[in-house]
Amino acid sequence: MKEGLRSLFFLLINRHMTALNRTPNNTNFFQSNKFLLTFLRAPAMQYFCQSVNLPGVSLSEIPQSTPFVDIFRPGEKIIYDVLNVTFLVDEDLISWFEIHDWIRALTFPTKFDEYKNLGQLSPNAVNTTSPQYSDASLTLLNSKNNPTYRIKFIDCFPTTLSSIMMSTTDDANAVITADASFRFTVFNIDKV
Repeated sequence: MKEGLRSLFFLLINRHMTALNRTPNNTNFFQSNKFLLTFLRAPAMQYFCQSVNLPGVSLSEIPQSTPFVDIFRPGEKIIYDVLNVTFLVDEDLISWFEIHDWIRALTFPTKFDEYKNLGQLSPNAVNTTSPQYSDASLTLLNSKNNPTYRIKFIDCFPTTLSSIMMSTTDDANAVITADASFRFTVFNIDKV
């Protein structure tokens, strides 16, 4: 009886290791232009979004000293890269001002009322208990433009906003873009 179970075990293992079973179900490649960014706090920036990154993650490492060579052990904290967004600047500068006003209210450079009014910048999209933060979602689309994954960024806040360069030598059809960087607490990935 044991010999029969052993044979069945090896048959199952070998069956899963054939060349036919190593081919993935979906051989389509992910396309970098198949995404939707949803940023409730900054709808104009969201509308004019040109590019966004899915931030990388890393793990802290802890060295363990030995008499010979240090051995590294995995740490207990995940470290997220920054969320970067490039967007077109509309002629009313609304997409740029959304981020500028948010950063200015966070830092209240001239008076405390600027921070107090932070929740009034985007009243429909602001968390009333923590108005300095906004959640964001990045939806990834497949080759048929159907959503496959939704990455939700929790408690985002802007850390940088690029300058706007203007030049009289530019063509009248030149489009101006700006970059914004955001920090967040964590992101969660859900299959849609």
